Amino acid sequence: MYFNKPLLRIEERARKYFENYPFFHAFLAGVGVVFFWRGVWELADIFYLPPVWSIILGIVVLGSIGLFLQTFVGNTIIIKNVEKEKSIDQKIKTEIKETQKDISKEELAIEDLSRKIDLLEKKIDSLLVEKK
Repeated sequence: MYFNKPLLRIEERARKYFENYPFFHAFLAGVGVVFFWRGVWELADIFYLPPVWSIILGIVVLGSIGLFLQTFVGNTIIIKNVEKEKSIDQKIKTEIKETQKDISKEELAIEDLSRKIDLLEKKIDSLLVEKK
């Protein structure tokens, strides 16, 4: 508990700093993950942990903190949803462009009709003036 706040502040500052350097951030994250995995692997080797027990303990740890399904299934679901949203966005953009084209055609037609109505009004007015 005592270390949580300072570590969270350090992590927050680091995250803000690395927003400007995404490639470097990704590279360091990859190195950190590899080092972490290597340490876990070596620790398992030191305790002569058999592969079956590694699998069982991994499932128990990930399941107990709610990350087992999220890690192995959640990413696939997220990727599919993102792809679906992209296709929906593309369809919406296409429909918007088509609607804008239709609106501009209708505006031109309305302007043409308006000009014709103005001409008809002028002709009617001129005919009325001639009759008087």
